[in-house]
Amino acid sequence: MLTQSFDLFCVCLNSEVKTMEPEQQDPVTLGLEHRVTMMDQGSIERFMTQVTDQALEVVDLKRQWKEYEEAYALMEENVRKHVLEAKKKEEESDMKDSLEAHVMMLSLEVQTEEEVAKKHEELKKEVQVKKEELEARENELKKREEELEAKRKSLEVKEKNFEELMRELEERQEEESTEIEKRNQKQEAEAREIEVKRHSLEEREELLKWKKKKRELDKRAKSRKRSRDEMAEKDDGGDEDPEPYCCPDADFNSFNNNTISSSVVGQIWALYDPSDEMPRYYARIRKVLEPQLRVGIRWLESKPVPIACGEFKYGEKTTSSHLMFSHEMHHVRTGKKTVSINPRKGETWALFRDWKKEQQQHKRPYRYDFVQIESELDSDHGVGVAYLGRVEGFTSVYELAEQHDCFKMMIPSDEMLRFSHRVPSFVLTGDERKGVPAGSFELDPAAIPKDCLEPLKVKQERV
Repeated sequence: MLTQSFDLFCVCLNSEVKTMEPEQQDPVTLGLEHRVTMMDQGSIERFMTQVTDQALEVVDLKRQWKEYEEAYALMEENVRKHVLEAKKKEEESDMKDSLEAHVMMLSLEVQTEEEVAKKHEELKKEVQVKKEELEARENELKKREEELEAKRKSLEVKEKNFEELMRELEERQEEESTEIEKRNQKQEAEAREIEVKRHSLEEREELLKWKKKKRELDKRAKSRKRSRDEMAEKDDGGDEDPEPYCCPDADFNSFNNNTISSSVVGQIWALYDPSDEMPRYYARIRKVLEPQLRVGIRWLESKPVPIACGEFKYGEKTTSSHLMFSHEMHHVRTGKKTVSINPRKGETWALFRDWKKEQQQHKRPYRYDFVQIESELDSDHGVGVAYLGRVEGFTSVYELAEQHDCFKMMIPSDEMLRFSHRVPSFVLTGDERKGVPAGSFELDPAAIPKDCLEPLKVKQERV
């Protein structure tokens, strides 16, 4: 291609040089021609040799390129043939696989049909066997039904016989029940008569016990010189009956809470001491014989002398009037037949003012100080108390106050005989009436001696 280009260039150049007239040739052409003419023959040969060599190289390259193109075309043709052959083989392989799969399906279908036919035959045989078994069982059931029918008829006969026997038994039972009812009615009438007699005997027995206990109380009061009758004899030497103990009503609260009902059974209550009408005796309520009238009790006896707190044991049983009861006492069970009663924090109690440790039993006339319990009983330190002073202008209102140059004190555990009795009380807020100190106490007038109460024209209540 280079040789052809060069030859074409030279031909064109020569043709242009020849065709151009001298006056038309440009200086460049004239210069080139001049230089060509000026070149020697050797240089031209060398130049031509170089041009020839380059042209040969170009021709060789052209030949190689043509060979390469032919080889590439041949190779492309071979590849195309190989691809076509591969596609053909692939199509043949797919067809073969499809045929093999179809053949396999056909063979499986044939085998399945054979197996189905075989199983069908087996099932037919099994059905036939079961049919024969069912026929045999049906025959057996028919035989059993016949036997059961025979037995049913036999049972019907027996049932008829049994019903006849039952009717006879029912008739006998009715006759016997009639006789039993007559006997029961007779026994109930006898039992009612016995119950009436027993109730009458119990009433007589309770009345006798009550009279007996009353005599015992009278004897106990006389032996301890606490009878109000004896006090009257000592004071005026007369034989007149003592006046009944009366006390004024409280100003703000009602202390008439000695309602005796079945709910108080088992509780321990304080009863009034006949000597000075203070609630110093204790008893356990056993049963309520007549609500608001008579109660069965069991006395609590202290040892060795009458005291208001300490350890008590259960004593004799008796009956008592509900008018003798003041209030319930908190107690602690210390044994099967013993209980302990001691002042509790927050309660109000009466102390014997003139009590002395050397005295085994305090002597009349009794004088009292009233205190609030500040602490529970401690075996080492005793009980802490705070003195109460009466608030003027009220029946039984007391507040914390100094007494005997003292506000508070500790009562040792060996001086517990100083306590006379518990005094029921209510804490006042100060809003009850003008002049009522907040935090003061209204004490139960029935648990306070007459000389500690202000004489007021109020309704009296019999204790």
